[in-house]
Amino acid sequence: MRLFSSSRKHRSILAIFAALLAVSLFTFALPSANQAGAYSAYSVRTPFLTLPFESTSRMQILSGWYYNGSGRYHGGIDFINGNYNNVSSWRTFPVFAAADGEACGNCSSRQGNAVFIKHKVDGVTYYTYYGHLASISTAIPKGSQSHTVHVVRGQYLGMAGDTGASGLVHLHFALMNAYSTPIDPYSINRLRGWYPAPTAGQYPAIGWFLGN
Repeated sequence: MRLFSSSRKHRSILAIFAALLAVSLFTFALPSANQAGAYSAYSVRTPFLTLPFESTSRMQILSGWYYNGSGRYHGGIDFINGNYNNVSSWRTFPVFAAADGEACGNCSSRQGNAVFIKHKVDGVTYYTYYGHLASISTAIPKGSQSHTVHVVRGQYLGMAGDTGASGLVHLHFALMNAYSTPIDPYSINRLRGWYPAPTAGQYPAIGWFLGN
């Protein structure tokens, strides 16, 4: 990833990161994370996930597991379609399911429009979260965790947007365990610069980040 070209841009991007820090840690009406016992988010490998969008040369990482420049905890990955130094260049893009599961929209605490998907992988429960959507697919039931629909990897969920983050069109993608403990979706646990840019031709690329 390119370094910031000026102190003015640096201050501007840090301001954006500060605004995005308001993204909450989402629950799914599950047991408290305190019940997770010795569960370690940092030891989890998640090769069942693909990218939640079709990768192109315009797609970039805005924020990794930690915020770039500050090291503050983020709890997910922010993706943008545009130049991260130029907010006005950010555009919407279709968002897809990163794995098979049971989906509902706006059915737990969130910021803006969001889709939640429950996944069962080798008997283990995970949840993925797709936040700040401009719109949610009409195929996804909304408003209740008791009303879900089965979705498959790569299925259209909605369009990236800025709901809950006015003026900052992006996708906040998060992974959680069965106790609502956030897990780095791609097991890097670093700042943005450690995550490879999602270049064209890598979708769906199971385990896209693994091995870095």
